[in-house]
Amino acid sequence: MIAPIWSVENSHLLPFAPPAAWDGWFAIAIPARGSGLRWCKAHFYNLSARTGAYPFSLLEALGKRTEVMIAWADENEVHVHDVGVDGGALACFSSPLAIAYEDNFLFEGGAGRYEMSFALPGKRRTANFRFEAGWPIWWSRFGRMLQYVGLHSRVSMELADEGLLRPLDCFGVMEHVTGAAAPFDISRAPVSYHWDVLAFDGATSPFDSAAGLSIGFGGGTAIPLKAAACLPGSHPAGMRGLWVTYREVTEGEDAEGNPIMVPVRWEGVMRSRKGTLRYQAKAATPAACILPGGAMLGFDFECAWRSAGAVKTFTGTGFTEYGDFTGRLKGTGRRLTTIDEEKAAAEVRRLARLTAGGANGAGGAHGS
Repeated sequence: MIAPIWSVENSHLLPFAPPAAWDGWFAIAIPARGSGLRWCKAHFYNLSARTGAYPFSLLEALGKRTEVMIAWADENEVHVHDVGVDGGALACFSSPLAIAYEDNFLFEGGAGRYEMSFALPGKRRTANFRFEAGWPIWWSRFGRMLQYVGLHSRVSMELADEGLLRPLDCFGVMEHVTGAAAPFDISRAPVSYHWDVLAFDGATSPFDSAAGLSIGFGGGTAIPLKAAACLPGSHPAGMRGLWVTYREVTEGEDAEGNPIMVPVRWEGVMRSRKGTLRYQAKAATPAACILPGGAMLGFDFECAWRSAGAVKTFTGTGFTEYGDFTGRLKGTGRRLTTIDEEKAAAEVRRLARLTAGGANGAGGAHGS
């Protein structure tokens, strides 16, 4: 079954006129296991805000400059290449859709089929994505304040790195986000966030996937902001949000050398009136620690969909981003480690008692 292609109006993919404080175009690919690549993300970010303003995009470590980024990871290594490209001019056309910035970024297409091309200066590293859009998630629709749409898609990707070319056909997400700036640094808000994208194995269409966004505080979910899912054999449907619980974490360092929490295992829950999707995620790549207090990484998952007394199980691969502006997530690792150590110690004591009891019982039987 191939899901219908639902495109969005070109106006939602173009900058506002006059432009908002900033725009970002993002491409994400999540290849299947065994492809040699676990995730790839590229973006072009265009800064229009006046000097002294603080773009809302600082929540994702974007906002200080116009830039292009290409990042990817396999199971053993992560690569991040981002370069400032200030000084160019953004050219935009609505019919047909075309957005270009020098030789660094090109976005064109329409009617559900789009192409995004990213190139670092010198073109030694490039990424090209051809999207066949499946269904959209509107994460935010507040006009010039914050507008954010993602199209869950089938994507053909070509990643070129110093002459090495990697072509892949896989699941992907194409995004445009634009918004305002504030007179204060919004990234100082005492919250954290966690965003998961899930691509299902054994999909009946190339668009079968789910995504959810959670706003948290101190390691727990405070606001399960939004989620949506297209389960294999089903149509896309909205969910009430994403609840995240970290089960095992380790400590890492962000780009500035500050200690951060890196998830190893976590649980996500998405609910709707029809049922509950619960998944167990396990990190499958190193973390790209380039977000404020957080990182991007790939994961594997197992999940169960419970609806009307029936249960369906699925597996798949995913991509996550999380950020922490509270400074408290980095302590989560110590708390979970302490709990795990206590559980391990208790289990050792229990086994020791059983062993001792078994030895005494065996000795008595032998002596009799």
